Amino acid sequence: MKKNILLILITILLAFTACKTTRTTIKPVVKSNNTVIQLIEQIQKKQPTFTSANISKMSLALNMSNREVNVNATCKIQKDSAIHLSIQPFMGIELFKAELTPDSLRVFDKMNKQYYAVDYSFFQKRFGVDVDFYSLQSLLFGQFFCIGSKEIKTEACIATDLSNNRKNINFENQTMLQSTEISADFIIQQVVLKSKNSNYELKTNYKDFILLNGINFPQQIAMTATNQKNDASCDFSILRVEFNTLIKFSALNPDRYNRGDIEQLLKK
Repeated sequence: MKKNILLILITILLAFTACKTTRTTIKPVVKSNNTVIQLIEQIQKKQPTFTSANISKMSLALNMSNREVNVNATCKIQKDSAIHLSIQPFMGIELFKAELTPDSLRVFDKMNKQYYAVDYSFFQKRFGVDVDFYSLQSLLFGQFFCIGSKEIKTEACIATDLSNNRKNINFENQTMLQSTEISADFIIQQVVLKSKNSNYELKTNYKDFILLNGINFPQQIAMTATNQKNDASCDFSILRVEFNTLIKFSALNPDRYNRGDIEQLLKK
């Protein structure tokens, strides 16, 4: 079971940061740039905005190729700086930990004293997709972003009308397509990320929003990465969280672990 947790965790992390799919043709009813700017401003007023988030209780349902694991976890986020995800499958004991920074992603297997590390260029080399830390942190909490960019590129966004007063904002860069579905009250409901030249898709859905200390955030986040051969999913259930508090990060020392070969692990 412990091996399954590690393999599923790493594979899902890689899938969620290197999602790809075949290109589709979008023919939107184009809104003026001023309309897009106003729409994005309304979204940003409603989205969760914070400098730090301390998720002290959450559950993860991980599934990949019919292998499913349900575990407890905690997560600490310092905006634009670090994301630490701690997997605690047994009685609150941390067995696996993922540490994400703007420069790299590390996953530690504390039971076997191994760690796996890649920088974000790994995803370009292995999957042909440019990804970054900033897009991932926005995706985790339902904040509006433009894939591959730290800034919002309003001039490249196209708004379309959907049924029931919902909106959709399409964005693309050289390698990726992004579709963000907005509710009638300007809440992000779904984000779909696609590559222009491969067979994977990442779909993220948000629901069960709750207002805590003036911050409206989703308690349920469902991510699904698919291609023609495999699919992987991760359902986050946030049970307890604090925003804008002082967070202490305890980064693990990689010198105390043996470095594993992530390519070999992914072949298992």
